[in-house]
Amino acid sequence: MKISVNTYSLGGIANDAGKQLNMIEMADFAKSRGFDAIEFVGLEVPDNTDLDVIGFAKYMKKYCEKIGLEISGYTVGADFLAPGNVERLKKEVDVAAALGAPVMRHDIVSYLPEGKTYFDLIPEFAKDINVIADYAASLGVKTCTENHGYVSQGSERVIALYKAVNNKNFGLLADFGNFLCVDEEPVKAVAAVAPFAFHVHAKDFKYVSKEESKDPPPGYFNTAGGNHIKGCVLGEGIVNVRKCIEIMKTNNYDSYITVEYEEPFVDKAAGIEKCIAYIKSCL
Repeated sequence: MKISVNTYSLGGIANDAGKQLNMIEMADFAKSRGFDAIEFVGLEVPDNTDLDVIGFAKYMKKYCEKIGLEISGYTVGADFLAPGNVERLKKEVDVAAALGAPVMRHDIVSYLPEGKTYFDLIPEFAKDINVIADYAASLGVKTCTENHGYVSQGSERVIALYKAVNNKNFGLLADFGNFLCVDEEPVKAVAAVAPFAFHVHAKDFKYVSKEESKDPPPGYFNTAGGNHIKGCVLGEGIVNVRKCIEIMKTNNYDSYITVEYEEPFVDKAAGIEKCIAYIKSCL
C-alpha cells in the first residue's frame, strides 16, 4: 500500500506569505512530508494563470510527475437529484482523466424527498451512476462513492447501491471514520464494504456520547443518533484505524491509503505529520 493525503486535509495550512496553500504548494507540502501521493478534492485553478481547469489538470499531472508525487484520486461533490448532474459529472471525469487520476469519487445525495426512502431511490441513482461509470471507463478512470454525510451512508446503504449499479468500473470508497456519522461501528462496517472498495480514506474521530453531553462540545458535530464527534489525528480517536487497514489487506486491497484529517483549531501541518507517522507504523 502507498500513503496519500487529500487536499481537503491541507486546508488551513499557510505558506511563507501567510496565505492558504494553493494546489501546487499542496503538492510540494505532501512530497516534503513523505507522502507517496496526493488526492485532489476539486481542482482550484490559481488566480495567476490563464489556464482553464483541464489545462491546469494537465499541468498538475506533469508537475506531480516532476517532483515524484503520484496522484491517487480526484474527489468531487454530486447530487443525483439535481438537474444536469450527469453531464456535470462527465466534465469532472474529464478533469480526472487530465490529472491522470486512477479513480474519481463522487457523492450521491444529501437529502431525501418527502415520502421517499434511500432504497426507493437506488434504482434511479444506479441508472445515472452507470452512465458516468461507463463514460469514465472510456477514459481509463474508475468511479466510486463513499459512506459520506448522513444519507448515502452506512454499510448497508452503500453496499445496496453498489450491487444495484453492478458495473465493474464502479466501486466504493471506504472511509474508516465516516461510519460514525451514522453511529455505525467502524471495524464492522469496513469489514462489510472492503470487498467492494476501490479507494480508502483513513480518518479518526474523538467521541462524546449524548449521555455525557446533550450539546456538542466546541469543535464537535452531531451524529445521526445525537452523539458528538470531532476529527483528530489518526490513532488518537476511537476508530481502530490499524484494524481497518488489516481488514483491507485481508481483502487484497493494495492501493492507496489516503489520510483525511479535519481536526479544528489546531496546527494542521503538525497534525498531518503525526498522521503519516501513524499510518507508516500501521503498514
